[in-house]
Amino acid sequence: MDFITYTTTLKACGNEYKKIVFWNRFIRNPLETILTWIPSIITIVLTVMGFFNTYLAVLYAACWAYPLYIFLIQFKNSVNYHLKHRDPAESAPCKITLQDTGIIADIPDFERTETYGWDEPTTIYKKYGYYLFFNKSKMIVMLREDDIPEDKRFVVSQYIKSHIDMNHCKVLF
Repeated sequence: MDFITYTTTLKACGNEYKKIVFWNRFIRNPLETILTWIPSIITIVLTVMGFFNTYLAVLYAACWAYPLYIFLIQFKNSVNYHLKHRDPAESAPCKITLQDTGIIADIPDFERTETYGWDEPTTIYKKYGYYLFFNKSKMIVMLREDDIPEDKRFVVSQYIKSHIDMNHCKVLF
């Protein structure tokens, strides 16, 4: 098969986008999660060791509030801000074409065409119903599996694997 074409959007929206961003920020890259929880863990250790007084109780409360702030407030606000201010072409209907030279996203509403070469991604994941293409830590493109016709889903998976240089890109699906 020379190419595969289907209609979708360039990036996820709403709750799908929040899930993917949460996974990317806190699970795929666990360093931020670890750094967020270290102050809380230290406060538990210090409390168990007997280092506790009124002044430290206030400090400990702040250390416990920090992860809650990061997960519940800061993360939610940053995702909502991004969704509100991102390029409208990312959520517009587009025609995705997988071909030998790469992935082509034609966005007719914005008279724009994006091309992603098969040599660009360093890692490809299949998570939350999407093929997620990354170049190191930067998201290149998302391909929504539900938008791929049912009879082509296996073919798309094999097509991606056959066109990626496995020495340059890690495929995790």
